[in-house]
Amino acid sequence: MVETRPWLLAGICVGLLAACAPRTSQLPPAIASPAADAPVATAVSAGQALPPTGSEAGPSERVAAFYYPWYRTPPFDGSWTHWDHEGWGPPHVIAADYFPTLGPYSSADPAVIDQHFAWLRQARIGLVVTSWWGIGSYEDHRVPALLDAGERHGIKLAFHIEPYAGRTAESLVADVRYLYQRYGGHPAFFRTNDTSRWSPEPGSRGLFFLWSARFPDGDAAPVEPAYWRPALDRIHALPDGGIVLADENEAHWVDGGHFDGLYSYGVLDIDLERGYGWARALPPGAWYVPGINPGFSIDRIGLDPALNTPRRDGATYDQRWASALDQAVEPTLVGIVSFNEWHEGTQIEPAAVGAIDGFGLPYSDYEPLPPDGYLMRTAAWTDRFLTTAWPSSTPVRIRIETTSDWTTLHVRSGGRWLRPDLVSVSGTAAEAYLGEDHVGLNQPLARAEAGHSAAVVLDVLFSDRPSGRTMEFVIERGGIGQTVVQISRFRSGTPIVVRTVSWDGWTDDGRNATTFSIPATALFAP
Repeated sequence: MVETRPWLLAGICVGLLAACAPRTSQLPPAIASPAADAPVATAVSAGQALPPTGSEAGPSERVAAFYYPWYRTPPFDGSWTHWDHEGWGPPHVIAADYFPTLGPYSSADPAVIDQHFAWLRQARIGLVVTSWWGIGSYEDHRVPALLDAGERHGIKLAFHIEPYAGRTAESLVADVRYLYQRYGGHPAFFRTNDTSRWSPEPGSRGLFFLWSARFPDGDAAPVEPAYWRPALDRIHALPDGGIVLADENEAHWVDGGHFDGLYSYGVLDIDLERGYGWARALPPGAWYVPGINPGFSIDRIGLDPALNTPRRDGATYDQRWASALDQAVEPTLVGIVSFNEWHEGTQIEPAAVGAIDGFGLPYSDYEPLPPDGYLMRTAAWTDRFLTTAWPSSTPVRIRIETTSDWTTLHVRSGGRWLRPDLVSVSGTAAEAYLGEDHVGLNQPLARAEAGHSAAVVLDVLFSDRPSGRTMEFVIERGGIGQTVVQISRFRSGTPIVVRTVSWDGWTDDGRNATTFSIPATALFAP
């Protein structure tokens, strides 16, 4: 995605030339998570032994790979494109830190496409999300061959709609209409019967990923979620409907833009503090699609070195998988970032061993993993994903009323806060916001000083509730007024108050906070 990240710093890159050494396809031994990675809890753990994958196991449409059909070579296309990024000179020098075992190839080469889909099937990837740059683009012309290869190999195709010049909310609707009309009848065109918060009715829908939702095209100013809402409403009303996902990790994009869910384009080391925690703040029915990347390597194309994320002999990939599956939220599907984005070094496509560029400098490779090591790890993690036992959860209703200008309620320990859903917000100019483990409520200071109140009611799921555990909550508040928190359990669909807590005191901790606890049995007992 090198062209579509305005925050990346452009610079110089070095080139390379390869000598490919074939090696056996074996699942590498378990590798411990690096110290830099955040700890992973119960569902799966990075570094655990991965189960063997039987040769009879087929691809799963719940595992997708982001795919880039934008590479060109003189024999097939008349010129080099992408391999010569930043002015480097293929075939001896290419714009990547790794060198493909196939060499610098054309995305129009039928043999390359067929090999790619064979590898995808080997990795148990059943869905390709192809980079698409608008009607009539080079990438658009590659779609028929990708669909045909998908049909041969039992793999479906969805679309990653990129911020091409002139992309707007209006053009997004036209794009979806075109993709249905041009390709929607092909057997490999991905359709899903899964519903979502904004597509609640049954139907056979296509799947569309909207990259750079915050920037409609490469030169556009940032937009708010509401910019896309009329377009999403029109897409949802089409005869074929449509599931549209935004590349945002803030839950308010779902209801603000009427998106069917959110996806992440991988997690770099600089993102680890948050990681995949954003999944817990998604509202009910919204798709959670975590992006799993093996690393991020951009030395040869001169981007900001702070973004580099070493592969750590496969441990980075393991940690991303483990963390994505450990949020107590079941992914609707998992996105592999990427199959073949060589510029950013996120590819799982086999890479050559011992390759040297035209200046005598070595390429990176996957050692001690073999060239196809990430295909094998993907297949093994797919098995684990599809057999994971997801934790049960219990609905709880929370009501907060305050006469302060701001207040928050946090879950400190004892259970994980999942899928919060606003029921109501009352009070003139009151504003409520939901996070991964908290709810906040604000009102204008002048109203608070006049003694006015604001209230919010929300429903939330809690998981991780072993016998004997207590749940600990934290109330924070501005320096005036009081906050009253009421927590209820549901019985036969009716909320029954379990605990009411008032807080009007003062502390010198800078947050004016107090804590309270509720035994898990009070909320979760049958």
